[in-house]
Amino acid sequence: MPERQPDLLKEQAPGPRLAIVAEALFLANLMVAPGIAFVAMFVLWRRHRAHPDPLVRNHLEQTVFASLWGGAFLVGMSLVIFLLGGFESPAAWVLAILYFVCFHATLILLGVIGLNRAILAQRWRYPLIGPELEE
Repeated sequence: MPERQPDLLKEQAPGPRLAIVAEALFLANLMVAPGIAFVAMFVLWRRHRAHPDPLVRNHLEQTVFASLWGGAFLVGMSLVIFLLGGFESPAAWVLAILYFVCFHATLILLGVIGLNRAILAQRWRYPLIGPELEE
């Protein structure tokens, strides 16, 4: 008699669902629905920021603050590049586009790592832009 394979669609991830949703919304904010996904993530954080599970609190806090700091760095540095180089300068445009694409791609990569950590029920801190982890 052949051995039954597990149904992958019915298996549950070991990580808490809210932590996984927070990380998925972080990625959706960067790639699919900017703004809309951030509002959903912010509302989720406001409702569950005192959640009893420290892993849920960790991922909710990390995604909200990483989104705020990441957005500030994306917009702020792009403006600085244009203010210093001028909006008419081709070099400023090349530098601003390169900066934006590289930083944005880095945020996406970090978001994928964060989602992986949430699925595996592990804590995560976004480097440089994430708040310190609770003890």
